[in-house]
Amino acid sequence: NCSYIDILKLVHLLVKKAGSDLAAGAPNRSLVTWSKNNPAKAREIVSGVKELNDMCLAHGVFAVVGLGDEALAFDLIRQTETSVAAIGLRALGRMEMVSAAGIREGVDDAFDVIEQQTDAGLRVAAIEAAFRLWETLGPSEPYRQREFIEAIGKRGDAAELSVLSAMLFYHDKGLPKESIDQVLGLLETLPSNSAATLGNLDHAIKENDGRWDFERVARVFATCIPCLEERAKGQDYFSFSKWFWGNPDHSSYLIAEWLSEGEFSLCSFLVELIAADVKEAEVWIQKPRLPTNADDQIFMARKCIGFLWHREVAAASILLSIVKHGQTEAQAEAEELLFDPLLLSYGGDLRVFLEAQCSNVSKRISGCAKRLISKHDAHIAGLETTRELVELLPSIEHRRAVAMKDRDRNRDIQKQAHEQSIIASLMTHQTLLYGRKSFSIIRGAEGKKHPNISALSEISHSVELPRLMVIDPV
Repeated sequence: NCSYIDILKLVHLLVKKAGSDLAAGAPNRSLVTWSKNNPAKAREIVSGVKELNDMCLAHGVFAVVGLGDEALAFDLIRQTETSVAAIGLRALGRMEMVSAAGIREGVDDAFDVIEQQTDAGLRVAAIEAAFRLWETLGPSEPYRQREFIEAIGKRGDAAELSVLSAMLFYHDKGLPKESIDQVLGLLETLPSNSAATLGNLDHAIKENDGRWDFERVARVFATCIPCLEERAKGQDYFSFSKWFWGNPDHSSYLIAEWLSEGEFSLCSFLVELIAADVKEAEVWIQKPRLPTNADDQIFMARKCIGFLWHREVAAASILLSIVKHGQTEAQAEAEELLFDPLLLSYGGDLRVFLEAQCSNVSKRISGCAKRLISKHDAHIAGLETTRELVELLPSIEHRRAVAMKDRDRNRDIQKQAHEQSIIASLMTHQTLLYGRKSFSIIRGAEGKKHPNISALSEISHSVELPRLMVIDPV
């Protein structure tokens, strides 16, 4: 029962207080309902939009949506003031019921804006309206999508490319595969906000949707990752990581492509993707994905050692892929790298992996694995002969110095851990030298004491340090 301006003030305050989360949209959705129930007052808001009233401009879209008047939206679109025309476009895209003729006319108007207008707000409104209208129309009728997206590529800027990535996330249902490929092709030309673009793209990816091409998406990632302010992490792109592991062809393509390029940020992100899986993950490169040139294969093998030094099984499987499918020179180099430095550094999981490959159906892989195991056995036997050489043993003074440093370091670590622990500040702690159960007294609400017995369980963790890593013993 308030005036329309009082309603708008209330909505504006609620949206402002709600912030940028989903709660901010609730007052505007309620304004849509209010406009349906109070059409006369809602039309006063529309009049205020034409008069450029700030409050009406801020929330006028939802009044027009509530009225559901297609003709009213087109009337606003035809206004010369860009802010008013933008409200008409956004309202038309949000309306629940728009005729098929109205959808096509709306897309035509949005296309004219992209072709002729330079105002950034109006252009973004046109892009959003077109994608919403296409979603209403459905992918079976991609009305003017190709020329619309082409026009954005010709006349738009980098900021509009980031907007396109958001449209792929929110309104991709109306796009056929050709249109999605076209948008991904534009995103390869470096959008203004690389972080937002990759975030939108990761949320938009649908693994089992045939409209999405992994290689095209990977090229967008390859364009944007080097431009990120912070290092890309695999956990930030869950859908892309899942897509990477979901198909061996995808992992083959990405590893071969990015390791061959050798770009630091891309290779680092590749390590993040591989690390997202279990440590013993095997990554096999298919023959069509390997570079054809022997020098490129050797370069890829060396990059593999450098970036996957702490993922020895993954690195070994990539090198064995080169042994199986690569050129003769590259095969010899990969086998040499498998032994030195990889096998000379790791004798645990890597040794088990290579022993399993001795029975591989590929004669190249099985032969290479057998030669590596034989050389490694000879190397270990040679190391064993030095056990009796007293000259190679550290002196008692050195051992004592290492033990003292180790004890001091552990004490400092435990002290810092207790100081920074929230739990340690709330609870008492016990130091158990040995035992299978923990006994403590709990004081109840009435002052009564209750004994509490907790069973202890073993937690084990193992880490293998590469032998050829230079480690300060102190």
